[in-house]
Amino acid sequence: MEEEDILEEETLEEENDKKEEKKSHKFLNAIILFAILIVLIFVYAKYVGTKGLVVKEYKVESSVLTKNFSGIKVVHFSDVIYKSTFDKTGFEELIKRVNILKPDIIVFTGDLINKNTKLKNEDIEYLTNELSLLKASIGKYTIYGDQDYSSLVYEKIMEDSNFKILNNSYDEIFKESNESIYIVGLPSSIKETINLDEAFSFYDDLDRKYIIVLVHDGNSIKYIDESNYEADLILGGHSLNGSVVIPYIGGIFSEGNNYKYGGESYEKGITKIFMSSGLGTNKYGYRLFNKPSFNLYRLKSLSN
Repeated sequence: MEEEDILEEETLEEENDKKEEKKSHKFLNAIILFAILIVLIFVYAKYVGTKGLVVKEYKVESSVLTKNFSGIKVVHFSDVIYKSTFDKTGFEELIKRVNILKPDIIVFTGDLINKNTKLKNEDIEYLTNELSLLKASIGKYTIYGDQDYSSLVYEKIMEDSNFKILNNSYDEIFKESNESIYIVGLPSSIKETINLDEAFSFYDDLDRKYIIVLVHDGNSIKYIDESNYEADLILGGHSLNGSVVIPYIGGIFSEGNNYKYGGESYEKGITKIFMSSGLGTNKYGYRLFNKPSFNLYRLKSLSN
């Protein structure tokens, strides 16, 4: 082999080695950048995504609702899971933001207390005082979430802060006339038996009034789906809408017992269903593209 051919071959080998080296560097850099991105996402989801407070507003129209109740405002919050990632700063912001809206009805759909947290007397006093500051012109209502059953003080906190606990029961609401609507509260299906016949004992097909139903988990809605009872507005929580929401895919890391109602909103016939994404976090302690939030519903009558 001539000397020129040998030099040319060595040059080609060197060029190939350099190309392979560049590929290796690019691959290594890509791995490093991906690892940094993953770390940044976790840091954001842990320390940024769990902070701040969003108000989600919805207009809810119904031909069952009478004109007397048209325009009332319902504020719905859920899954505080106190001392998860929702602390005193978040609580005080919640109270301020809710009261600015001047709601007519305030509903809480459970999980006030983190089941793994033992509340001190000062915690009980704080929660009671803060919840007492929430103002509603008609009333404040609540139900049990699955984590609330582990606390002996949940009932006392809610009653002392002027919330009416509905547990397989209902309340009839009047506003400036003898016309009324009903609000029904069901217990967490995870912890207690749901008794629709008891909760809907007022129900009359021939004289249907507007009905709001409070549930904690989506599985509770299954009972209504399979019954002869009809609701106009169902409000719940538990799922946190998945905590981590991937665009075009939806929520992941969702709690169980949601049946098919783990997302934000659904419609089934005349029934509107809204599942709050909540304020605190589950055991993972992360939120991504899913800030802590509460919902505002403006009810509008379509009746003649």
